[in-house]
Amino acid sequence: MAWRFAVGSISHETNSFSPIKTELAHFKDRGYFKGEAILTEFTGTRTPIGGFIDFAEETDSVLVPVISASAVPSGIVSKEAYLQLKEELLQGIKSAGEIDGVLLALHGAMVADGFPDAEGDILTSVRQIVGSGVPVVATLDFHATVTDVMVEKANGLFGYNTYPHVDGYERGLEAGRFAAKVLRKEINPVNVVIRPPLAPAVVPARTGWGPIKELMEQSFEFEKEPGVLNVSVYGGFVYSDVYDAGLAFLATTDGDRARAQNIAERLTQKAWALRHSFVADMKKPQDAVKYAMSKDKGPVILADVADNTGGGASGDGTEILQALIEHNAQDAVVITMPDKEAVDAAFKAGVGGNFDALVGGKFDDLHGAPVRVQGTVRLLSDGSFVHRGPMSTGVKSSIGRSAVIQCGGIDIIVNERRSQPVDPEVARSVGIDPTFKKIVVVKSAVHYRAAYEPIASEIIEVDGPGLSSPNLSRFEFKNIRRPVFPIDEDMKISR
Repeated sequence: MAWRFAVGSISHETNSFSPIKTELAHFKDRGYFKGEAILTEFTGTRTPIGGFIDFAEETDSVLVPVISASAVPSGIVSKEAYLQLKEELLQGIKSAGEIDGVLLALHGAMVADGFPDAEGDILTSVRQIVGSGVPVVATLDFHATVTDVMVEKANGLFGYNTYPHVDGYERGLEAGRFAAKVLRKEINPVNVVIRPPLAPAVVPARTGWGPIKELMEQSFEFEKEPGVLNVSVYGGFVYSDVYDAGLAFLATTDGDRARAQNIAERLTQKAWALRHSFVADMKKPQDAVKYAMSKDKGPVILADVADNTGGGASGDGTEILQALIEHNAQDAVVITMPDKEAVDAAFKAGVGGNFDALVGGKFDDLHGAPVRVQGTVRLLSDGSFVHRGPMSTGVKSSIGRSAVIQCGGIDIIVNERRSQPVDPEVARSVGIDPTFKKIVVVKSAVHYRAAYEPIASEIIEVDGPGLSSPNLSRFEFKNIRRPVFPIDEDMKISR
């Protein structure tokens, strides 16, 4: 039987501490598509919408694409931008005619001015349009803040099982198949979410290591049991600073609420027992650079985890760059440094021209002071590339106009747009293969690992300043529930 599904996406990971207010222009600058352009853009990609598309093909269903809008993680989304995007989604669903279901690719950690639970508000509004009898199913990022409203208004929520996020496609496919089972009346889904008082930083909460790995493995065992439809572990996004931010466990069973409750409770108890394992082992910038220089073999990856644009940081932090210059590092590359003024200076100088300008530290005063860089413009580029790594495979992207500045033994990629350089294709698109570099600086918290771990001789997480720092004592939390670990001192679990 063929069905008609409305498909849409509004996605943003909001860092409430960022001074960069997120406007509509930020969505349109990164990824804003409407109607059939969505299918053109995402067909064949390893994304949730790519999964929706293949689900439709395997069930001979029709997709009615509405809107897909995403912006680079940054500060709170303006009320005007949020309401316009939501209205475009809702009007598109209303105009879709008779539909059998709604498939949404959401993030889960979007905070808009006046809407601390933006995804809950979106799902509530969608439910009001389609009524209680139409399945509404969504994929969520691993870093979603899963609220009671979200769980109540959606038939199913499917969070990424991986961080780095390499399974968006699989979760999209799973969400579609789940919706089909609801339509066939093969299942009667019941959802239960528990949010323990745990809100770890993102760096020690990656899925291939440590406590989250153990929790994920336990959730997969639960999913093998008859009648268990889905068990999602969510790392949360503590930097959103909303009441419900933090870990969450969502269990979906076929009509058995008590069983779903038991599964979520058991995961909660396990997480609490593991709470002291959520620790990041980091080196200071100066120590990290000297250590990397002492190694015989590269590439040594220096992960600037606190300056992760994917977590809302500026991306133009300068402390590692300053250390590289001071120690006269050789065979090094910095990927990347968003700085439009530096890009303008490079394009004015031209390839082979002299470059002498202050670089970085310009978005705010939280990521280090601007650094004077003297060198040569080695290459100019429009910054376009296609993701070839494990994340977002096949998706076209751009870091904006870019230049490679050669400063002694250091190549610095300066570019116009804030973006998380998780794919080595960013560097390869400007003629640099990080596989053959001694030292590689990447502005990323965890996502870089998917593509860089296979080529790295060693990975060092660097404790620089920034709005995605694992050191949560650096932040003044105002809205998150208290007490919560590790922000507060050790505490007994409350229910």
